[in-house]
Amino acid sequence: MVGEDVRSEVLTVEELVTMRRPSDVRISPDGELVAYVLRPVSREGDHWESAIWIVPFSGGPARQFTSGLWEDREPRWSPDGQHLAFLSDRAERGKFSVYLMPRDGGEAVRVFADQGELSELAWSPDGRFLSFLMVEPETEEEKKQRERRDDAHVWESDWKFQRLWLLDPVRREARVVSPAGVQVWGYAWAPDGRRLALAVSWSPRVDDLYRETAVALLEVETGTYQELFRQRGLAEELVWSADGEWLAYRGPAGRVVHGESVFRRRVGGEESECLTPGYGGTVEHLGSLAGGEALVVVAYEGVDARVYRLEWDGGRTLLCPRVRGNWHGPVSGSADGRRWAGVWSDGEHVPDVWAWSVEYDISQIDPDDGLRRLTELHPEIERKLCPVCVVEWESDPGVVVQGLLVLPRGGAVDGALPLVVQIHGGPTSLWANEFAASWHDWAQPLASRGCAVLLPNPRGSTGRGAEWVNALFGDVGGGEYRDVVSGVEALVARGIADPARLGVAGWSWGGYLTAWTITRTDRFRAAFMGAGLSNLVSDNNLGDIPSANLSYFERTPSEDPDAYWERSPIRYVSRVVTPILIVHGEEDRRVSVCESIQFFRALQLLGKPCQLVTYPREKHGFEERQHQRDLLVRLLRWFAEHLDLPAPERAAEAASTTAEAPATADR
Repeated sequence: MVGEDVRSEVLTVEELVTMRRPSDVRISPDGELVAYVLRPVSREGDHWESAIWIVPFSGGPARQFTSGLWEDREPRWSPDGQHLAFLSDRAERGKFSVYLMPRDGGEAVRVFADQGELSELAWSPDGRFLSFLMVEPETEEEKKQRERRDDAHVWESDWKFQRLWLLDPVRREARVVSPAGVQVWGYAWAPDGRRLALAVSWSPRVDDLYRETAVALLEVETGTYQELFRQRGLAEELVWSADGEWLAYRGPAGRVVHGESVFRRRVGGEESECLTPGYGGTVEHLGSLAGGEALVVVAYEGVDARVYRLEWDGGRTLLCPRVRGNWHGPVSGSADGRRWAGVWSDGEHVPDVWAWSVEYDISQIDPDDGLRRLTELHPEIERKLCPVCVVEWESDPGVVVQGLLVLPRGGAVDGALPLVVQIHGGPTSLWANEFAASWHDWAQPLASRGCAVLLPNPRGSTGRGAEWVNALFGDVGGGEYRDVVSGVEALVARGIADPARLGVAGWSWGGYLTAWTITRTDRFRAAFMGAGLSNLVSDNNLGDIPSANLSYFERTPSEDPDAYWERSPIRYVSRVVTPILIVHGEEDRRVSVCESIQFFRALQLLGKPCQLVTYPREKHGFEERQHQRDLLVRLLRWFAEHLDLPAPERAAEAASTTAEAPATADR
């Protein structure tokens, strides 16, 4: 057990469900001001509340730019830097419109008469237009039908497409410019402001992102629409070269549909060329530097994210001096490319806004070159964070796996520690060297209560190049399972983990691997499965991205059900002896709640120790504060009971029982 000094520094559930996190950092064209969105990690009512803040690049106190009484998001500086445009649902909650405010603040002016599902706000290069994507709104006839309850739902019919709009903010005139019957997922303005590149598909299904999509060219004045090329998977984060001759984008390098590589293609045609061939990391964000003079990428190498300047011929140089930790989302640069800002954290720091400067005439960036912290949102949480280190182990012969190990502050008093291995989702994702304490990331709250936590990046994870990402094809649940379990055994062998107090947990694909693991071994005393897949055949037909399975299987389960059934945990449910807590959102479209229900029911009928908790209104990610609170308390209580850990704090448990209780099914 941990000592009293460590117990007094425990991370409370209340701190984790009420903290605020910054996002969507945007630096002004002159590099003087940094705008960002600040939002709580959970919502108490039916709608989110968030505010736009501004902090000087040179440092100093941040000021709140919008009230935060509504959901204000997507701040976008005008090209001259004199105005900030943003989206807000202040006119009608849950429906967004476009607003404009002067650089120095004042009243927000609504410049778009309509409202609805808006996203991807941007200025044209000359500042004449604001552009955005908007889902086609409900018609008057559809509204009348709904009001008289004539609302039968015909699946995948009468789609509402997301289309591109142009808005003149001076005249307050707007028009839709992309064709009917085309779903626009992303777009980019050409430097001359006369053309736009669009990433499109032919239905609004999310599943289309794993199938064939296209990149098209749209002429602003004439409305001429021309398809340029097609590819498997989406051309993500389109970027124009400064001369308007080239387009760059992120796309897949192998069978797995994930935009881990950067490609360029001449606008006039030809084949796409990879600018990052053989890269041993994974590109996660792509942007423009100095108006398209070069590209900027945020890429994972192992567990850390790095920022590079990427030339149009593929040359790559470090752009940011910080090479440890994680940049949350893209970074933002001034018009001349000399000042930069973004949201950064590592395992022992909470997410905050950081900034740095860079000069083009130096061949090597000084590691001490002026990286500054512009915000300090939660020092009370940061001082409680437990130490994090990188660990490696051998899985199959010659296969070295990497992960992160989070240890309690002060270590163990009596011998080895109880250990929980948390498996990440995806599977094309990773555990990065970042803040890991939320309803979804349990390493820090568990470690602060005396438990070691292993965060492994098995085969199929990002950060290790295309070959590692594609290693699951034809071997789902094989090598990745061995990678996870061998990591636990390595920590037992090193005397860190107590072999009698081991737990396994995960969310989404991590939930699948949790269920799969306890059908393979009785090594673990407790398991926690969140929004997991138990039956790969049924999941294919119930979720919203069935085509994603073709990244890992040769054919669909309709053509080859045996391949999916062979790797389904529910097939082997009779082998389970590990007590398992299963949780799921009832409105989850990514992984249907039926996946958890059938696994629970099969366990229950066999007399296996299990518990199922479902949460009304929640989708694949949990939003409501009470549900986040309840989930965390249940998880901590579950592992406390089975691994001999301190129970969750009484205040959190009390709070967990005062609000609306989620639906439960217990054995």
